[in-house]
Amino acid sequence: MHLTHVNADADSFASAYWGYRTIGGGIYVDNPDLTVLNLMKRLNVKNLFPEQIHCFYVYDTCEPQKVPFSIYNYRIFDHHNNCSLDFLSEADFAYVRPRTANVMNLYDLSGETQLDEKVLFAFAVALVTDTAFLKTAKAEEAEYLAKFLNDHTLEEVFDVILFGRVKNSERLLDMISKMRVIDRKFKIGLVECENDDEFLCVVDLLMFPLGFSIIIGRLPWGIWIYCKKNLVQKVYQHVLKNFPNREAGKLLGFYNFDLLIDLLGKL
Repeated sequence: MHLTHVNADADSFASAYWGYRTIGGGIYVDNPDLTVLNLMKRLNVKNLFPEQIHCFYVYDTCEPQKVPFSIYNYRIFDHHNNCSLDFLSEADFAYVRPRTANVMNLYDLSGETQLDEKVLFAFAVALVTDTAFLKTAKAEEAEYLAKFLNDHTLEEVFDVILFGRVKNSERLLDMISKMRVIDRKFKIGLVECENDDEFLCVVDLLMFPLGFSIIIGRLPWGIWIYCKKNLVQKVYQHVLKNFPNREAGKLLGFYNFDLLIDLLGKL
């Protein structure tokens, strides 16, 4: 049985899809985001539970709290640094190599195996999303993307990632018009969003054209801080690590813009 982590993103889905297509068995995609839903529709993938499950393959996480349900006889394939050592030690097999995307590791593990073009296309979508539309990609990522794309175009990849993301164009324009801009040591944008897709649209549309170093979104679940690559470590060390209820740049249950601005002003 091949499992994504909870709230499946493209890298987790593409990894589980690789296992499903190359090893066989069933697949479970937990609460897929919009990109994954688009991919599943394109690839005609639905959750499939076998009558008997002898082992589990867990992808794109090595933290037990991010596994959708209780498992046994499991193998782990991940690319993150923040691993649970206990969870790893109890695995039948683990392949964890820090990398930009898990699909890069799986491509290497495939060796001489000829991967299906659908699997490779899913890999391309995952790599583009994990590099923020290639904004953080370097030579290695570009080399792998060329292997994944084959005869497909980046336009096809962008279509899968972005299709349906803006459901109300008038609301998006109104939201952007009300965006606050703070231009001090860093240029920071503050925006109120109803969901993650709206926030990511604002980031993709405005981050570079308007020269923002940081964009902060306030959403129903809390605050999302998105910053340029050269600020990631500094923002983490001086701001994010002080918040216990955090997932990457997401501060869950926290909504105070002004406190964040004060903290960022001390960088």
